[in-house]
Amino acid sequence: MQPLKAISFLGVNQKGYTKTRYYTCNTEEKSCETEFFQEALVNIYKPETLYVFLTESAETHIPNNMEQSTWETLKSRLSERVKIEPVLKVPEGNDSKSIWTIFDQITNCLEKGDRVVFDITHAFRSIPIIALVAVSYLRVVRQVTIEGLIYGQFMPNSPENSPIYDLLPIVSLLEWTTATDQFIKTGNAQALAQLLSDKNDAIQGLANNIKAISNGLELLRPVDVMTESAHLKNTIKLASEHISESVPPFVTLLNRIDQDYGKFSLENSTDFKNNAKISLINQLKMIKWYVDKGQVVHALSLAREWLPSLLCWHFELDPFNESDRNEMELLLVGGTIKNKESNSVKESKYLKQWKEFPKDKRKQLTNIWNDEFRLANLRNDVLHSGFRKNPKKAEDIILQTQRILEALKLIAKEWGLQE
Repeated sequence: MQPLKAISFLGVNQKGYTKTRYYTCNTEEKSCETEFFQEALVNIYKPETLYVFLTESAETHIPNNMEQSTWETLKSRLSERVKIEPVLKVPEGNDSKSIWTIFDQITNCLEKGDRVVFDITHAFRSIPIIALVAVSYLRVVRQVTIEGLIYGQFMPNSPENSPIYDLLPIVSLLEWTTATDQFIKTGNAQALAQLLSDKNDAIQGLANNIKAISNGLELLRPVDVMTESAHLKNTIKLASEHISESVPPFVTLLNRIDQDYGKFSLENSTDFKNNAKISLINQLKMIKWYVDKGQVVHALSLAREWLPSLLCWHFELDPFNESDRNEMELLLVGGTIKNKESNSVKESKYLKQWKEFPKDKRKQLTNIWNDEFRLANLRNDVLHSGFRKNPKKAEDIILQTQRILEALKLIAKEWGLQE
């Protein structure tokens, strides 16, 4: 385990600091009687190195009740108990340049994998906010473990005892928010599932549920997504009570997850005979979701499968049956396969019924599949990574995918596939 570091800020007090008993507010109470919170920090948390941030005023200021500066007094008192490192010339302004200087000074104290306690008791002006941002930044960029974001609250009306509060649970909300935002925006639930893991059965159940939805979206498993989304409302309900005890605001974020992914919900999603209509509606929602998230490859792949599934619904066929799907794909290219001499070598057994479709209705489908949009060919172009003659440019594929989505919406409206 890495040795613990501590970062603290020394303020300016004209009258000097008052002795008080600082104590931790947890089940294992620890305390230290001192004028300086930094001394309590060293005694209670036992860091190997203490970085003390000093503005020019804090470095040189001599309180009325002392003969030397607060910094010199603190340094002499702690030098034998901890490696004490001053960080000098900390800006006193709140302008952009000063803020970034302080941010750099904080991050320069820490290396990859460090463990650190932040003390913001005497942090001035915007320092607490900068420290909060630095905490989030260092966790991600340098894998720094934040052991505490502490604040010693000296109360003038009751100066004998001063509680030490650890604000780290509030900081953890940033992690929850970032992970939830990643899931909502991209469908990637790895970070969120990790945060939810190993808590209790209800929360672990939610983690598994969210991860399954994420995996289904990533690996193009619409049936899995619909099945898992059907469980989402219940797993959120079961986990919310426990989550509200540790990270109360996250319950609101969970409602956002339900709002964004619960719309794919369908129990018995493999029962296409009874649930075909809602399944097709939900799959179209997923295609739109992929387009909105910029996941064009996924959008094209699912759109390419949606049209044969639509015809399977019409002809009351099993969309999971390869032979039935092949028949529907044959209809989408006209219903017959011809040789070089234009002689028919294969004809769909559903061709007669297909020709009884209203012409405009047929044209809507074939236009996407094989004529104007050439969806099947476009999907192949993408999946073959452009290794073919005359591959489409990326920007053209994106534009074409958006147009295909709009065309699918019109088909859904024409076929009554609306909630």
